[in-house]
Amino acid sequence: MTGSSEASRRIAFIPNTITLCNAVCGFIALTLIAGSLEGGVSDPLERLEKAAWFILVGMLFDVFDGKVARVTGGGTTLGAQLDSLADLVSFGLAPAGLALAMFHHSDVDNIVTPLGRLMWLFSLAYFLGALLRLARFNSIKADSDHQEDSEAFVGLPTPGAAGIVAGLVICFFWLRRWESWDLKLLSSTPPDWVEIVNLNIVSYLPVTCFALGYLMVSQRIRYIHMGTVLLSRGMQ
Repeated sequence: MTGSSEASRRIAFIPNTITLCNAVCGFIALTLIAGSLEGGVSDPLERLEKAAWFILVGMLFDVFDGKVARVTGGGTTLGAQLDSLADLVSFGLAPAGLALAMFHHSDVDNIVTPLGRLMWLFSLAYFLGALLRLARFNSIKADSDHQEDSEAFVGLPTPGAAGIVAGLVICFFWLRRWESWDLKLLSSTPPDWVEIVNLNIVSYLPVTCFALGYLMVSQRIRYIHMGTVLLSRGMQ
C-alpha cells in the first residue's frame, strides 16, 4: 500500500512540475512588467514584449500539464488547485499588468488623470474576471453532479483571454519593427496606418481587458474546446 502511494506521488510530481513552470513564466512576466516601470531603463517596451512571450509560454505549459496528468493518471486535487493558482498568476495578474503598463508607456501624462484611473479599473476588471472564472471552474469541477462539458466552456477560459492580450502586444512590436519578410512584401517602409493601429492597440488594450473580463464570467456564451474536439475526431 505504501509502495502504491509512493508511486502515485511520483507520477503526480510530473504534471505538478509542469504546472509550476507555468507559474514561473507568470512570475517572470510580472517582474519584467515591473522592471519596465523603473526609471533609467534604456528600452522599457522591450521588457513588455518579453513579458508577452512568457505569458504565451505559460499557455503551452498549461496545455501540457493537463494532458500529462490524464495520460499518466497523476491528476490530484492538489494538482487541480495548483493549476488554478498558476493560471491566476500567468493569465490573470500578468495580462492585466501588461495592458496597464503598455498604456502607461503610451501616454505617461495621462496615467494619473481620470482616464488613466479608468484604464486601471478596466485592467482590474480583467483580473477579477479571471479570478471569478477560475473559482467557478473549481467549484463546478468539485461538484460531482455538475461537471463542465469537456468539449465546451461556459465563460471564456483564462488562457484564451491572456492569449488575446499577449497576442495584441506581440502584434504591436511586430508592426513597430517592420522587419519580417511578409511585411516587407507589403512595403519596404512602414505605411502610415501602422502607427494608427499601434496607437489604438496600446490605447485600448485596457478596454479590451474589460471586455475579456466580462466574457470570462459571462454564462451566456459557450466556447468550444478545440483541442478536445480535434483530438476526439482524430481518434474516430
